[in-house]
Amino acid sequence: MHISISPDVAGPGLLVAAGGGLLALCFVTAIIIGLESLVLWRLGWGTFKRSLLAGFVMNLATSILGIGVVPFTLQLGIWGLLIDLALSVLVEGGIRMLFKRGATRANWLAALAANGASYLLVILPVYLLTGLLK
Repeated sequence: MHISISPDVAGPGLLVAAGGGLLALCFVTAIIIGLESLVLWRLGWGTFKRSLLAGFVMNLATSILGIGVVPFTLQLGIWGLLIDLALSVLVEGGIRMLFKRGATRANWLAALAANGASYLLVILPVYLLTGLLK
């Protein structure tokens, strides 16, 4: 069994379930950070460079959280995935508040949009392919 760190709260569980290693870690990490940064930039949250930096920091924080949370949420199927999503939005929204103070609404909408995109386009398909959603 491989235990790896990857962006978003669900990331480590995805790589464990998929039997991934360093290559899977790098691939999923790059996709999620790139996708979330692109969403932030297109929403006008910041420049692309600033969005990329924020995406990296936010996903590092949720990865650390995910190491402790995912072993429990993997057992909950779709509910666990929704818990992971909610935790990602909360953590990343809070971190966005540190990057861009005074833009509460924009930060939380960006957190929802960026995580929604990464969960729908990257994380949910991996869960479905690995049979974790029962």
